[in-house]
Amino acid sequence: ADFKDTISVGQDGSTLVVERINLVFIGQWNGIHRIIPVEYPGPGTTNYTLFLDVKSVTDENGSKLKYESKTSRGYRDLKIYIPGAVDTTKAVQIEYTLRNAVRYFETHDEFYWNVTGNDWPVPIDHAEAFVTLPVASAGSLRAQAYTGVYGSTEGEATSTVNGADVAFETTNPLPMRGGLTIDIYIPKGILKEPGSFTRLMWFLGSNPIVFLPLVTLAVMFTL
Repeated sequence: ADFKDTISVGQDGSTLVVERINLVFIGQWNGIHRIIPVEYPGPGTTNYTLFLDVKSVTDENGSKLKYESKTSRGYRDLKIYIPGAVDTTKAVQIEYTLRNAVRYFETHDEFYWNVTGNDWPVPIDHAEAFVTLPVASAGSLRAQAYTGVYGSTEGEATSTVNGADVAFETTNPLPMRGGLTIDIYIPKGILKEPGSFTRLMWFLGSNPIVFLPLVTLAVMFTL
């Protein structure tokens, strides 16, 4: 029924996401799968993987919910068990952090985020996201939003910049496997870029295949 992200981007680019999902269950269910895209194409043929850390999963009363987490084929799958999900309305709140959600380019920085994901097997009546950035960014941000299935460039959503805050909201329901993606342009100098060593660690974590030549060398050397 409703999907809301409250997002805070820190000076170092680290990001806190608090996600509240209102769900209408028709019939008997055990819970939901919240599937979050964490792998994107990087430069050339490389990958860009988001390092996501789940802090909590709770119900509308703040009580902890049991969940299982796994990563497969570029997605983080949270299997969340919801007691009493029988012909009722429930709310789930998920809190997680991202170390590298900001992209750093030569001319600008960018916060590009798929708010809802594109794997819901049901429509989403309404979705919104509220993003807070460092105060120094006030007056210099630009924002846009995309809606629809994966790869769509539809724009059935509003984006409003107010100082260092940006609000996004859909203007029509999202179709099955449709999502809301937001994009914020940030001028250089607002955020502190990670150092070369940190970027290297992120690259190696996103592209473990680069270790293959080293492993091959070690094996051949041993033989």
